[in-house]
Amino acid sequence: MKKKLFAAIGATTLILAGCSGTTEVKQVGPSTGTTQEPLIEAVAIDAPMPAIPAGLESYYEQDINESDCDMGLKCGTIEVPLDYNNPDAASIEIAYAKRPASGESIGALLVNPGGPGGTGQDMAAYAQYYFSKDILASFDIIGFDPRGVGESAPVSCVDDDVLSDLLEASYPDTPEGEAQEKADADLLIAGCEERSGDLLHFIGTEEAARDMDVLRHVFGDPQLYYVGFSYGTKLGGMYAELYPENVGRLVLDGAVDSAISNFEQDLTQIQGFELALDNYLTDCLASTDCPFDGTIDDARAEIDAMLADSLENPLPTDDPDRMLTQSGLMIGIITPLYDDMSWPMLSDAFEEVKEDGTGSDFLQLFDWYTGRNPDGSYEDNSNEAIIAINCADAVIEGDEEIWKEQSDQMAQEAPLFGKYMGYSGYMCQNWPRDGREVITEFNAVGSAPIVVVGTVGDPATPYEWSIAFADDFDNAVLVTWEGEGHTAYGRAGDCINDALDLYLLTGQVPEDGLTCGADE
Repeated sequence: MKKKLFAAIGATTLILAGCSGTTEVKQVGPSTGTTQEPLIEAVAIDAPMPAIPAGLESYYEQDINESDCDMGLKCGTIEVPLDYNNPDAASIEIAYAKRPASGESIGALLVNPGGPGGTGQDMAAYAQYYFSKDILASFDIIGFDPRGVGESAPVSCVDDDVLSDLLEASYPDTPEGEAQEKADADLLIAGCEERSGDLLHFIGTEEAARDMDVLRHVFGDPQLYYVGFSYGTKLGGMYAELYPENVGRLVLDGAVDSAISNFEQDLTQIQGFELALDNYLTDCLASTDCPFDGTIDDARAEIDAMLADSLENPLPTDDPDRMLTQSGLMIGIITPLYDDMSWPMLSDAFEEVKEDGTGSDFLQLFDWYTGRNPDGSYEDNSNEAIIAINCADAVIEGDEEIWKEQSDQMAQEAPLFGKYMGYSGYMCQNWPRDGREVITEFNAVGSAPIVVVGTVGDPATPYEWSIAFADDFDNAVLVTWEGEGHTAYGRAGDCINDALDLYLLTGQVPEDGLTCGADE
């Protein structure tokens, strides 16, 4: 058994990716275009502007300074306090990109692609792949980088070559392997402290949600319009908990159940990926060009042997300077499981390993997941930001003896992937923290209706999380897509997309329990 470095935080840090381009393979449909008249007449929220929190007047009343940027967007920054409890001490800038409405705008629709660590600016740039022409006609799409991410006071920890070594590191289940894993975790923590300093103490989801309220006010909306995917549901839930009276129309798709322990999150998630693998294998074995023969159990045994062997015998690739390590193979397998449209890529990669004994396709998937460019640089800081934000939000429980027991439990209950992930709270236990209480459950008492969306076959944010997430809110409805892959809005059929469009555009709340089939 081995553990990847980021198992020191838990599988969530590695796998809880949203739909950002560097952390997840999310297939989206073609642009619907914006030239036609919208089908739905949009209705703006009619409410008075809320009072500005005392001491934050200069931030809430700041002027917007935007300039033209690529792809017809408007780009700018807003200033927010580094520490909301001491707003006069220091400030940081939150970067955003705005896609102006193609018609008459009813407000600013804030969006978050997940991660944590995904850049919202990219989501604004490619908004036509997420949203219908009606949404694009009636909203200014605001893709912002949450604090610590992208261009918003980005967290920095290590040089790219060191980051590559850490991401690809694999550790044997020996005292020496465990010692090296801890040493690598310590190296990363020290680098983050040296390069990011005080920012690490104010990088969590609560602070990012407070930044969203400044954005809401600066853009002139009395209540928030928001769509959040994956981790973005946690960000939206935190906002609703902090500002229930400011909730307008919130779509939270692929919910994260942060009310359960970190270990329970990691275990449920890795079980979700095992289920997704079984679904892939069922589909694959029914075809004529599957790289596996026999039963699902036979195929799982082959994959298990492949992973086990790669610890001592990394696979050669078409890059003579890089081998595919066990960590690279593990993430290469998981990456296409985010979306059933990517399953053919997984079959091709398995075929290459079995026929040629090389791992070039899996290395490409690994690089896609981590955002590594061919020259060894990284597209953004998402790998470091996901660690910083998750550790800022983490509630540390147990000790090394308990973590070992939980790691063994994960191996038993997720017998293929679990034993290669392990579980530990070491990284976040040693993360620079200030001891503040972390909000983990969102009730948002008194809010307007919130729409939670869950996908039955979602491996990254299992469906049961969406059920629990919706139940926790004082006022929420659950919409279900009986499909495969991570999240639904923008990739499901009209049944889901039309209901969510109507809610965002008019405030008409979908029926609680609305369920749509994969073909609807």
